[in-house]
Amino acid sequence: MTATPDPRTPPEGGLRAHLKAWKEKAHEHRAARHGGMVGRPPGDSDEVSRRVLETACEQYMKLGFSAVTTDDTARAAGISKKTLYQLFPSKDDLLRNVMRDTALKHNTAIRSICRDENCSIGKRLKRIMNYLSGLFGEMSPAVVHDMQRTAPQVWAEIEKNRQKSIQEDFGALLKEGRERGDFRKDVDPRIFMMIYSETIRNVINPQAFAQLGVPPQRVFETVYKVLFEGMLTDKARKEYT
Repeated sequence: MTATPDPRTPPEGGLRAHLKAWKEKAHEHRAARHGGMVGRPPGDSDEVSRRVLETACEQYMKLGFSAVTTDDTARAAGISKKTLYQLFPSKDDLLRNVMRDTALKHNTAIRSICRDENCSIGKRLKRIMNYLSGLFGEMSPAVVHDMQRTAPQVWAEIEKNRQKSIQEDFGALLKEGRERGDFRKDVDPRIFMMIYSETIRNVINPQAFAQLGVPPQRVFETVYKVLFEGMLTDKARKEYT
């Protein structure tokens, strides 16, 4: 560890020169302790990791993965690039952690909505629609393309988790709806789940929004209108519409 010089022992050149030299050394000493960067102290590693993940997520969602450098993320998070690489060894590793963290957050929110038995099926469907339209509305169309092209393994992991969430959480909602008489029983749930899953994969993404030239909210309204108004019973449809 670099020692901070003592200002009480002036070298040759007078007190003013000594104080200037002491301030410069003290600045270098603080920078060394803070990973080469003076300003916001790094703090606890978990807190710093959380700040980096939140910063990178916001940047990737708005600008796309390829357009953002680790320098950009480190600067915005208030840490040095060296500190960032101590936490996340590569940009791909940072992306993977961002996507896992984001997926966990949103899957938990969707699960909470799907399994809220105090709310009617129709209202839960509306809440899901509003949540997802808000989420995808914040994404840049470049995000999906970037991950598919430059990080296919990360994208494959995202798709796997998304399909799992659909099967477990929406599947539970579908089962409950059939038992409560909100979903028609003459529609095969396996076929419906397949249609829903492929719709989510191919239509509900920023690239499709950009191609269609319409806001996510309108896309979701159309998808849910087509899929669920045909699936809901007359009673449940009145609650949904």
